[in-house]
Amino acid sequence: MELILILVASAIYALLHMANVWVFQSFEISSHVNLIYLPAFLRVFYVLVLGRLNGFIAIFLGGLMLGNALYEPDFIWAANNACAALAPVCAYSLLTRWLRRPVDLTSLRELLQLTLLYGLFSTLLHHLFWTFFDPLQWHNPVQLMAMAAGDWVGCLIGVGLMKAAIDRFGLPEGKFNPPFKD
Repeated sequence: MELILILVASAIYALLHMANVWVFQSFEISSHVNLIYLPAFLRVFYVLVLGRLNGFIAIFLGGLMLGNALYEPDFIWAANNACAALAPVCAYSLLTRWLRRPVDLTSLRELLQLTLLYGLFSTLLHHLFWTFFDPLQWHNPVQLMAMAAGDWVGCLIGVGLMKAAIDRFGLPEGKFNPPFKD
């Protein structure tokens, strides 16, 4: 059952990525940077709900499902997917270490902290990788802020919708605690 959930999550991630490219193409800075990137929320959401390992796997597989649409060398393509999947894991791990407990899904403050950390980790991991292995991805320094902003805007939209749903309908079985063991 867990494998099916991961595969469905991966497919949803890939579909949302394609929809985001199509709907927000006028906000695209480069092939990897968009000022509104809704799949950023799914990355954070998957780590929150599926746990760090399963969230990483769902995001990475979703990236693989997209295929190599940018026709990059396989190493670059796989590494970009790894950066995308690792960023929310790093953000969640840092925040839970700082809080000394799992992130509270009902706390807007903690969700906003997580989205800010995620935007920073995503931008830093991708750009650090590009600096050493794919310098052609660097177009100008502004793209650092643009990528962080795009991820953050996408997360804000998703977190806002998630928080509204939680406030309206509550969490399943009273209080939801994501897996903290992995």
